[in-house]
Amino acid sequence: MGMKALKKMNKKGFTLVEIIVVLVIIAILAAAAIPTMLGFVNDARDKALTAEARAVYVAAQYIATEAYATKGTMPTDLTAQVNKLAGTEVTNVVAVAPDGKVTSVTFNVADGRLVTITAGGGVTISK
Repeated sequence: MGMKALKKMNKKGFTLVEIIVVLVIIAILAAAAIPTMLGFVNDARDKALTAEARAVYVAAQYIATEAYATKGTMPTDLTAQVNKLAGTEVTNVVAVAPDGKVTSVTFNVADGRLVTITAGGGVTISK
């Protein structure tokens, strides 16, 4: 084959520089997208914890109200009853009001955070 024949051949494929440029662009896009995605995941976890906290609070209030209505006093094992009903590890259920109103519920989450919900519906998640 002569030089003229080599020049007439069609080039196919990408050069190394083109491939590297594409990889750099993909890396830049990934570097920008991954922290944003992690933020969405963390927000979703916090919203799930808030929903769980509200469910636990409702369970605690249900048990306290039922006990107060039937016996006129608060149950001594309120935390254990809430754990059984809500299916979570409640560390502290406080019922301060004399009418059996639960004022706050605090429980641990599997990742070590502490979630507290108060009677007003405010949820605090320790980071």
